[in-house]
Amino acid sequence: MAKLTSSVTRHATLGKKLAAQKETVGLYGRIAPVYDALYGTLLQPGRRVAKARLAPKPGERILEIGVGTGFDLVTYPDRCTVVAIDLSPSMIARADARRRRHRLAHIALCRMDGAALAFATHTFDAVYAPYVINLVPDPVAVAREMLRVCRPEGRVVLLNHFDHPGESNTPARRVLGRVASKLTGVNWNLALIEFIRESGLRLESIESVNLANVSTVVVCRKA
Repeated sequence: MAKLTSSVTRHATLGKKLAAQKETVGLYGRIAPVYDALYGTLLQPGRRVAKARLAPKPGERILEIGVGTGFDLVTYPDRCTVVAIDLSPSMIARADARRRRHRLAHIALCRMDGAALAFATHTFDAVYAPYVINLVPDPVAVAREMLRVCRPEGRVVLLNHFDHPGESNTPARRVLGRVASKLTGVNWNLALIEFIRESGLRLESIESVNLANVSTVVVCRKA
């Protein structure tokens, strides 16, 4: 009976995960055509800071999780190798069009679930996740996969909205939170310190970015 109950629980959990993924894919399929207009230039200051902290070096292999439309792909130096993934086929299609338009031969794109990365352990020198970790059904599972594929002492850079001790809950933040949650289903109240602890990440720095400091660049290391 215990085995049967465990099996039913696993199937129910898997069903919920697949349903959440389907909902996310559908949502981003609908907003893909207007994503750049909504979140491109508006969120680019945060991307610039995050890329500076990521600091891709010549010869390094970089994984980007949640590439979206590829708005920021052109900022990767051509002396590093980048693999960029997203769950949404509509987003990947737009990112690939941008990649081909700018002839970014050092960047490869593929559709993939961040919680089940199809890469060997210690494949990448650095992992970058912009505006995605509070959109996935299981942020901790994604973070643990990021750690798995990152080499020892490798860099993990997150760009996201987090609840953290240094954040002030201003009216502007609350309004932006309501709008973002309605448009994209984002988990606006993802607690940074708890997330870091459960994920096994080693925190190095926290930096507020974007309009009204609504986003946070978090730099971590793999122990």
